[in-house]
Amino acid sequence: YPPFPAALEAMADAAAGAHTYPDASASALRRELGDRLGVDPGMVMLGSGIDGLIGTVTTAFLEPGAELAIGWPSFVSWPLRAQLAGAAVVRAPLRDDGVFDLTALSALVGPRTRLAVVVSPNNPTGGAVAHDDLLAFHEELPASTTMVVDEAYFEFLPEGGPDALDILRSGQRVIVMRTFSKAYGLAGLRVGYLLAPPSLIAELGKVRPAFDISSVAQAAALSSLKCADEHLEERLTEIATAREALTSGLTDLGLSPLPSAANFVLVDFGSQERSLAVNEGLLDRGVIVRPAGAFGAPTALRISVGRPAEVERALAALGEVLAEEG
Repeated sequence: YPPFPAALEAMADAAAGAHTYPDASASALRRELGDRLGVDPGMVMLGSGIDGLIGTVTTAFLEPGAELAIGWPSFVSWPLRAQLAGAAVVRAPLRDDGVFDLTALSALVGPRTRLAVVVSPNNPTGGAVAHDDLLAFHEELPASTTMVVDEAYFEFLPEGGPDALDILRSGQRVIVMRTFSKAYGLAGLRVGYLLAPPSLIAELGKVRPAFDISSVAQAAALSSLKCADEHLEERLTEIATAREALTSGLTDLGLSPLPSAANFVLVDFGSQERSLAVNEGLLDRGVIVRPAGAFGAPTALRISVGRPAEVERALAALGEVLAEEG
C-alpha cells in the first residue's frame, strides 16, 4: 500500500529544501505523536525505522556479559544487534499459535538480562499477546531488566487489542516501538519511533545517531499522521478483509496458516527443502514471498497481504506450484 496522497505532496515540498539539514530532534513530528498518543513529546524518540532504533537501544543497554531475552522465531534484527553489542541472546519458544509464550520468556530472565523483548504482533508469525498477559509479564521482571515491546504492526490489531502504551502511561519503565513503514506505507523512508520515560529517552539520546531522519521523511510522516483520520481506517479494514481471504484461500489449498493480527500470514511447509522449492515456484510466476529462515522458521514462508487482486494472483500461483508437486 502506497503513501497517502497528502504524504506524497509533503515529500515533494520538503525535497525543495534538501540542501539544508533536517531538524535533528524531529520536534514537529514528536509533538504530533505526543498529542495523538497522549504522552509528553519528551517521551518520544524518532529513529531510522525500527531497525535503527533497535541499534540505539541495544547500544545503550547491552555489553559483553549482558543478555537479551526474546521469543523465537521473531524479528531477526534483535539478536543480530545484541550480538554486535557483545551480549548473549536467550530464546524462548513460541506457543503453537505463534504468540510469544511469556511464561517461558519470564523463566529465562536472570541477573544478566538487561532487555526482555516482546514482539507483538510477532514477525514472522503474526501472533499478538493478550494485554493482561503483557501486564503480568512486566510486573514479574526485576528492576535490572527493561521490557521492550516491538509493536511495528500495532495498527493492524483489532480495536481494543493489547496496547503497551498503557503501561508507559501509568508511569512504568518500558520502551514501546512503532513505525510508519507498515500501515502508513513509508517503508522506503525509514521512520520509526519509540516511547519511553524521559529518563530512558535521555540515556538513549547519548548514543542515537544524529540527523538520522531526513527532512523528506519527517514531512511525510507528519502529513500521514494529520490525514490518518481520513484514510487509515479504510486501509486497515481493506487489509483485514484481504488477510481473511488469503487465510481462507491457503486453507482451501490444504495448508495451515497461523492466525495473524498483522499484514502477513505465515505458512509452514513441513521442511526447508519444500518451502524453498515453493518459493522458487512462486518467483517463477512473478510472486514474491519471504522465506522465514532468517527469522528462525526455516520451513515456513511469510506471505504479505496485498490488494484483493494481488491476493487472488498469489493464491492462483501457489495452487499451480502445489499441483506440480504431484
